[in-house]
This record gives sequence, C-alpha cells and structure tokens, in this order.
Amino acid sequence: MKKLILTLSLCAVLSAVAFASPTIYVLMPVYNFGSVTEGIAVTHTFMLENTGDEVLEISGVSSSCGCTTADLATDSIEPGESVALEVLVDTAGFGGTISKTVTVYSNDPETPLLSLRVMGQVQAAEAHHIAASDAYYLLYLLIDLRSVEEYNAHHVLGSVNIPFEELVETLDDLPRETMIILYDAAFEVSEDAALALRSEGFYSAYALVGGLNEWIHQYDMKFMTNSAADYELPSRISYTYEEGQGAPSHHMLANDLDWLFYLCVDVRTVDEYEAGHIMGAINIPFEELESWTDLLPKGVLLIAYDQNGSLGDAAALWMINNDFHSAQSMLGGLDEWIRQYGASYLFTSSS
Repeated sequence: MKKLILTLSLCAVLSAVAFASPTIYVLMPVYNFGSVTEGIAVTHTFMLENTGDEVLEISGVSSSCGCTTADLATDSIEPGESVALEVLVDTAGFGGTISKTVTVYSNDPETPLLSLRVMGQVQAAEAHHIAASDAYYLLYLLIDLRSVEEYNAHHVLGSVNIPFEELVETLDDLPRETMIILYDAAFEVSEDAALALRSEGFYSAYALVGGLNEWIHQYDMKFMTNSAADYELPSRISYTYEEGQGAPSHHMLANDLDWLFYLCVDVRTVDEYEAGHIMGAINIPFEELESWTDLLPKGVLLIAYDQNGSLGDAAALWMINNDFHSAQSMLGGLDEWIRQYGASYLFTSSS
C-alpha cells in the first residue's frame, strides 16, 4: 500500500514538472488601423505576456517588408509579467488593403512562432505629397568649412556653417549614417576634414573637389545665396587622377552635387525653426514665401514642411503655382518626421 502511494505521489510530481512551461500570449494579435493616407506611418504596441509558470525567453522578432520593430526592454519575461513590442509600418509605396506580419520566436513549446498582424486601408496621397520616409532617403548634410563671415556673404543653399577649426567639437552632433559633403573655398582643408571624419566612423563623408570656387566656375551662382559680383574668383584649379583610376572614395565632384541637390524649406516661424529643424533645411516663414520667388531654385525638388503638414501643403501648392513645379509637401510635417526618426536628424540654433 505504501509503495502504491509513493508511486502515485511520484507520478503527480512528474506530471506537474511536465506541465510547467512558459506560455506566450497577446490579447489582440491582429491590429486594424482603419484607414490612413499613403506615407503616414502606422504605429502600434503589442503586449507580450507570459501566462505560463516558467520564464519565457524571446529569441527573436522578424517582420515583413515595410514593417519595423523596436528592441524589447527585455528578452526574458517572468511568469505573469509582460513586455511591450512596438511596431511601425511605413505605408509609403503601398496602396489598398495591406497586411503586415510580425513573428515572435520564443521557448513556448506550444507556440514557438507567434504571428501578429497589422492591417488596414491605405489611401492614395496627393501628387504634391512626399512621405517622410522618402524625404529621409534623400537626406544628406552639406557643411561649409569657411569662416562665419565668408559663409554669410554667400554659400550653397541648404549648407550649414561649421568652420574647419570647430569641426572636431561638433562630432557628437553629426549623423554617422548620413552622407556628409564638405566644402571650403578652394579644396584646401575639405579633404583633410573628410578623411578625419572617416577615421572617426563617418564613412560617408566626402570632400567637394575644387571647393566653392570650382562650383562657381562650373555653375555660376546656381543654388547659391546672394550675389557673387564681389566674389574674387581665383583661377580654376585642375584636378587629375591616375590613368585607369577614378576619384578617391572620399572625393565628390561638382556635377555629383548638382545631381543630388534638393532643398528642404521649413515654413514655420523663426522661433519654431531655431527650436529644432531638419538638418540642412532653410527657414522661409510661410508669409514670406513670395519674397523668395527670385532666390529659390527652379527645376529642383523643394520639400516644404511645417509642424503638422497643413502649411506645408499650402506652401507646396503656392510654389507649384509659381513655376516651382518640383515642389512637394512632407506629409504630416515635422511631427510625422519625429514620430518615425526621433530627434536624430534635427538641428537647433545652438547645434
């Protein structure tokens, strides 16, 4: 009899051990966002809960095209605990009904692969709209290494002034993932600056061959501020490369910048602009647009934005009606940009 009781007790313990396991659970595994305009990102937070009685280990998270996830606060979830999984779906390039899948891999023996879905309708944007993500792909930083006085006299539109001797002090403010193009007056220090940045991990830093002088020799005042009537342009410097070899990897030719050139136009107030703006954007308050008719370049992409998209739309339409046919408005304005990219690419007046 005692042997039978002992056997039954042992079986009960083994059964309890066998049934002890982590269990992944999401209250609403499918999120329907309804309807948005193409280019507006959809965000949602799924709560991953461990309803089992062993630690739940998350070994990975993958997502379908156009969908990204933020890092989890922890990969180990205690029984009864939960962790937030933040998902962002970029709707640019999609239309109609979309369904994006996020797969969570864990040590749950019953559901090692948990599928979550974000779905809804994407409505077509207007022809003059550009998604924040598309504007991001165009992003580069143009740095004028000359003195403040030289910069104020005339510079390439959209460039920011960081005198060469101050460059090292600003490294923490510069984006490492974005193309950086540096120029001076005559290719005297820009090459050293590009090589120095590359040695610090800015692997997409380039020096504009020939500097501003070469640019004006080729393009006169194209994309420039103010007049060059008082600019003493030196003789053109000739740059040659060894036969069979192109320019060094840290060089950029003037025609490459001409091909890349576009301009962000921040139409908010001066105070709002100085508090934080997309790097390289110029500030033209909406009510002053008309005064810039002869200064803004025609035939190139002009991306207007304000805080939430309303004035950006009005600015882009005004530009289009005044022969700036390549003008566009960034959907959702700066708010949408920050929602997708945070403050990583924003400059303030003190930057």
